[in-house]
Amino acid sequence: MNPQTNNRLATFFSAGGNVGVTNTVYSVALALSKLSEVKIGVLSLNAWDDGSDYLPEAKDFLDTLKPRLAGKQLDDNDDFLNRFVKVEGNDLYILPGNRNARLVRSFKVEEVSYLIDRSLQVFDVVLIDAGGHIDNALSAQAVYEAGHRYAILTQQPKVLKRFNQLEEDILTPLSIEKRHIRFILNKYQEKAHLLDSKKIAKEKELQDVHTIPFTEDGIISELENRFLYTYTNQKYQASIEQLAKDLGKDMALSLKEIAPVKKGLFRLSK
Repeated sequence: MNPQTNNRLATFFSAGGNVGVTNTVYSVALALSKLSEVKIGVLSLNAWDDGSDYLPEAKDFLDTLKPRLAGKQLDDNDDFLNRFVKVEGNDLYILPGNRNARLVRSFKVEEVSYLIDRSLQVFDVVLIDAGGHIDNALSAQAVYEAGHRYAILTQQPKVLKRFNQLEEDILTPLSIEKRHIRFILNKYQEKAHLLDSKKIAKEKELQDVHTIPFTEDGIISELENRFLYTYTNQKYQASIEQLAKDLGKDMALSLKEIAPVKKGLFRLSK
């Protein structure tokens, strides 16, 4: 790791789009909020997806905060917290991301670092959705500063191939090695025509690969504005909870048992 990393900061990213980074981050955050008593903040720093498919009541977005980030004018904790969407019944807050494609390249490293620093001052734990395009300050700085990094892949050959390019173009120049990353195979299926997790781990020279099973609720969750974790799929929930438990242990959090998720008990508030 490098001196800029923070043990209370975890960043999830990928080497391509549509692999489920956003839903995974939100689901892990929700599971972690049920596992612990800590106050959790989630930042959507995916430059090309604001994450609002699951946040229908969102009012503030990253692009609306751009002037305040530039001037470092988010000193009021209450005002800062009110910009987040609160997940009702949980000590979990989410800041929706950038909606303006024209601003993607205008975010500066200093602005991203300021947002992360302020979040770490307000929350006990911060999770970041860095998306699948790490060629901008928003995503790259989020990956660089994180004490815990999760690369989300799928069994698609093109996603696996793109990770090689991401490693060469972005991660290596940032001095981030594979040993600094935990790898996740999302939408995982045991099918003859797909590489299994062991073959992918061997091919990519990975020591540890965590699988999240495929579920047909993925598209439905976007249509219904619900985190995928809230659907009653025991295998999916168990996989997400294991990720949350591992992250909680790595962060030295006090953890508890999770009660089964009940359908219909998920709301957002501002």
